[in-house]
Amino acid sequence: MPTRLLASSRSRCLHCDSHVTRSFRRTFGDDDNRAHRCNECDTLIRLSHGSGAGLDVDIPDPETSLGRHGGEPA
Repeated sequence: MPTRLLASSRSRCLHCDSHVTRSFRRTFGDDDNRAHRCNECDTLIRLSHGSGAGLDVDIPDPETSLGRHGGEPA
């Protein structure tokens, strides 16, 4: 894979495809500096517990737990 394409694909969240900064990927991403979740699709508390690195965390996911992350219950 060309370096430019690789760098471009790393700058996107693997879950929602939002742009993520290099600093975010180094802080919250996995060992390859890839972000599996970001602050557009997950909460800071979950990211802080490892969801950004692709880890399963015990804190409810905002996509499956209504009313979280600014959402309204259906």
